[in-house]
Amino acid sequence: MLAAQENRFQYVYFTLSGLVACTMLILFYISMRTTINERLRDDLKLLQRQLIYEKPNPHWNYNNSWRRIGNTTLRHEIFSAYFDVRTDIIRNVQLDEQLLTVGSLRIFAILPERLRDSRVSCIVRYADFSSHEIVAEEAGAMHDVHNNSFAAWSIMCPLHVKKNSVLRLPQVVALSYASNRLSHLSPSFIQISYPRNMTEMFGKSRATISVCVGPLQENYSNVLRLVEFVEMYRLQGATHFYFYYVEASDEVRRVLDHYQRLGLADVFEWNVQAHLHDVHYAGIVAQFNDCVYRANVVDNHRYAAVVDLDEVLMPLKHNSLADYLRQCDEGRTSGFVFRNVFFYRRDSNDTFNAPGHTLNRLLYTQSKVRRTLEVMPAYMRSKVVVNARAIVEMGNHQVYRSAPGFVDHIVHQTVGLLFHYRDKCINCKMVLIVDYTARRFGSLLFDRVDATCLEVFMERRGICALA
Repeated sequence: MLAAQENRFQYVYFTLSGLVACTMLILFYISMRTTINERLRDDLKLLQRQLIYEKPNPHWNYNNSWRRIGNTTLRHEIFSAYFDVRTDIIRNVQLDEQLLTVGSLRIFAILPERLRDSRVSCIVRYADFSSHEIVAEEAGAMHDVHNNSFAAWSIMCPLHVKKNSVLRLPQVVALSYASNRLSHLSPSFIQISYPRNMTEMFGKSRATISVCVGPLQENYSNVLRLVEFVEMYRLQGATHFYFYYVEASDEVRRVLDHYQRLGLADVFEWNVQAHLHDVHYAGIVAQFNDCVYRANVVDNHRYAAVVDLDEVLMPLKHNSLADYLRQCDEGRTSGFVFRNVFFYRRDSNDTFNAPGHTLNRLLYTQSKVRRTLEVMPAYMRSKVVVNARAIVEMGNHQVYRSAPGFVDHIVHQTVGLLFHYRDKCINCKMVLIVDYTARRFGSLLFDRVDATCLEVFMERRGICALA
């Protein structure tokens, strides 16, 4: 009896010992694989920086527009493609005697939310018209579909080159997939966007703030709000703006052209008229992602504020947004999330601080001084200023995916808020409090708005028309 019990204990002991040994071997194997993978990626980054990169088309002016893919009746469209040097976002990198991974191509398109194809490919073509096909490592609808039949898609194709050979980068790219047969037989090629200055490809990003503005549509005509928006963010430290318009009035176009001539803005026609009713908010997710990649890849801006024209990111304990980022960014933050409070257009105007000589007195950030007491939770109507190099997928109100090692930071409500100036109230019975924070910019803001309106609308003696 005792012998049988002892044998049972020995059996259990040896079984547990075997499980522990197996577990240790598995953990050791995973650790070794992780270490080898990290070393591989470190070696890859070092080799990347030793290569000489030449822009395939130095005359490309970066003026993208939506183009149909293959069969036009399917209404599949492609907008832009970017060369992304970040190898840490690629699952399967190559570093052997023959191939070296130098980066990837990130492509933005509008496709059916449920595309039948399990395989999507990139057809890349070079300056000498040679081409080859690359199977996409990632291809899928981005977030914020909102039950629409079409969605903004992000496609990533890794780019490998032969070692010890002349480095050639592709000039154009097209998408190919089986359900759209013409996408392969008659590819719709678009230019690939590279840095304006190729020497900045692996250098430090410029510590500048760019602003990505939601698409202007429904014949947008509020000239005064547009000018105030730009000048407010310039006072906060922004140096460049990206505007995309579906429809805008002639006066708004004059203002956009003015800022473009000054080198302060890039303006793109967002010709998504075919999808205004079956993709969320005129394809805003594709637009914001295109803008963040453009700010990073093309212009090397460190920061991109992702906002609409009625939204102002407002630091409460720093002089400006630039001061806040300079003091609080420790380098591993993908996005600074500002929580939302509302100001309402239907609320009475307070023009007490408008100087007597001011031509354009009804500035929304200066005349609306009562906001909601309740601060909305993070990621609910919040907006974000991002580290452009950390973003893989951007949403309307949050970062959905960032590069390894980067995390979000939710700005405390005593440090900063999103001031959202709504035309229509969400809940008209919400408790309102007086908040004069935006008025610290008032003196300079009134002068700069008047100066811009005078320069653009001299025939109206500097009066910017209200919508």
